[in-house]
Amino acid sequence: MSDTNSPPTLIFVDRFPVEEKRFELMFSNDQISDLNQTAADVLCSIISLEQMSYENVEPETKGISSDIHRLEQKVDFVTELLVKVIQSQQKRPPKKIIKMSAENIIFSPELSLNSGDYCVLSIYLSQKYPAPLKLPVKILKSHSGGQAVGMIEARILLSDENVIDDLTRMIFLFHRKQIARNKAQS
Repeated sequence: MSDTNSPPTLIFVDRFPVEEKRFELMFSNDQISDLNQTAADVLCSIISLEQMSYENVEPETKGISSDIHRLEQKVDFVTELLVKVIQSQQKRPPKKIIKMSAENIIFSPELSLNSGDYCVLSIYLSQKYPAPLKLPVKILKSHSGGQAVGMIEARILLSDENVIDDLTRMIFLFHRKQIARNKAQS
């Protein structure tokens, strides 16, 4: 997903519910602006929920820090219950393998998409947050050989630098979780 002159791009690969909606024309500036705002809200929520803010809390910690930790655990529990209720009432698209960086995404589409097409990908990235991340993308190419048969590579068209930074941060978190999961399975 990166050219030979640039440093390696941080990516993650996982299965998530994904659906796409094709656009006949290139996105307008207003559409990109609206999608940037929506993405900013979703990314902020996902990062907050997925990030382990108390990874290094010692069990012996006393005072306010331990009180905050207990409160966070209670809020997490209530959040999980609410998410389960929302998920039971919400129809999600099927899970697909995606390979994602802050610039590009590779996925298996339901629609017939060609190079140069525009679409919005809705990806449900978090079990803890029921709203999808909606990404405006331009289809770059389809992969017709090797392990990626039937996969489409697309350029993510977010334009707000803060949103791109949040997307990069979320990808780092998911990449780190993927490494931890792989280590646990070994």
